[in-house]
Amino acid sequence: MQRPLDILAISISGLCAVHCLLTPLVLILFPVFAGTVLEGEGFHQMLLWVILPTSGLALLLGCRRHKDWNVLLLGGVGLSLLILAAFFAPEWAGEWGERLLTLFGGAIMSVGHVRNYRLCRNDQCPV
Repeated sequence: MQRPLDILAISISGLCAVHCLLTPLVLILFPVFAGTVLEGEGFHQMLLWVILPTSGLALLLGCRRHKDWNVLLLGGVGLSLLILAAFFAPEWAGEWGERLLTLFGGAIMSVGHVRNYRLCRNDQCPV
């Protein structure tokens, strides 16, 4: 169960990064999307409802199995930055600060998931 969760979490992080990078371009080309759920903090907060349980479970299972605390540390730091970005950054860091914090948090979390996935692949964990 851990490997599919790691793959899902990495994919969600990629989706989040693509969203953060492409939203300004999409809004310039298609201003009608400005009022949708894809714009603003709401999208990040909505994604967190999927990211938190998926990542949390995958990282906990990996850390328990491999005894590699770096997996949990990277994931925890990444998730913390994503939570900060979604709930607090819009007020004190602005739109670009929120985007940078989200990208940075997602990247750190992805590194934890990739490490977790590789450890599992090396140990030939059951799928």
